[in-house]
Amino acid sequence: MNHLLPDPAIWYLFACLAVAGRKYLSNRKGHKLIRFKSYIEQHIRDSIAAKTAFIPTCCEVLPLMAEKIAGAFAAGGRLFLFGNGGSAADAQHIAAEFVNRLRRERRALAAIALTTDSSILTSIANDYEFDEIFARQLSALGRQGDVALGISTSGRSPNVLKALKLARENGIETLGFAGNPGAEMDGLCDYILHVQSSVTAIIQECHITAGHILCALSEEVLLVSEK
Repeated sequence: MNHLLPDPAIWYLFACLAVAGRKYLSNRKGHKLIRFKSYIEQHIRDSIAAKTAFIPTCCEVLPLMAEKIAGAFAAGGRLFLFGNGGSAADAQHIAAEFVNRLRRERRALAAIALTTDSSILTSIANDYEFDEIFARQLSALGRQGDVALGISTSGRSPNVLKALKLARENGIETLGFAGNPGAEMDGLCDYILHVQSSVTAIIQECHITAGHILCALSEEVLLVSEK
């Protein structure tokens, strides 16, 4: 049966191919890890740069927003939050911080995200149009003295704009978290916080940072006013 065994040269060739294949895969993995490392480092640097540039705007606008929100809570009013996609998640996240607590022990605060009830959202979108999903809820739930916080990374989301417009028409204070200035949302907000970036993910990272600060400031203002 020896004539059926491969020639030693063939075995050697197979062994060389196996070694070369392992080296190739190892090199590919190494190059991929280098690319991943570079992406990670760049994203974090970009995020830090955006947040650093964001500091003066936050220091100017967030205390004013906190005063509005705390004043509404003190008077028995409510905060309504809304946005799309990642901004919807931010609206829910920020609302949760107000209803439960962020840093201080205090009473629960009436913050409502208009992004959570799938039956309401789909019925409005189906019977009217998607642009109406927040405005319709606000017309049912909002009243003069409440506060509406619209979140849109582009500053152009039609359903956010409609809700802010309705809020203004009904004596509801309007606040906004947006991306670069110059969008239609600017003219619909009493106070608006801009993030100067063209990267949606970076804008969202700044928005949730601002949301945490806004909640913490509102807690402080409210606790002082209720002493």
